[in-house]
Amino acid sequence: MNAIAEKVHLIEQLSANPAATNLLLDKVIECLVNHDRRKLDGFREKLTAFERQYGMSTADFLRRFDSGELGDAPDWFDWDGYAALAASLESKLQGVGVLRG
Repeated sequence: MNAIAEKVHLIEQLSANPAATNLLLDKVIECLVNHDRRKLDGFREKLTAFERQYGMSTADFLRRFDSGELGDAPDWFDWDGYAALAASLESKLQGVGVLRG
């Protein structure tokens, strides 16, 4: 059993009220999800700023950047990085079934 599972098991053992334990764990999960949603919102804001500045969607940028059409400007690497971070968080949140539009 890993350390996290051991802690959850300990909480279950110490709690006299399974409903309270469930509520506690739901709140922890909600906190973690909200943290990731805020990070994702920040990454999306960065992507929107790049889209406005350069007049192209992130999808179009990625296609053009990956093909080598755009060159090596520092902004391109930042844009690519934010797109990768956003995609990773979107995948994570979709994987646990909590991604909102």
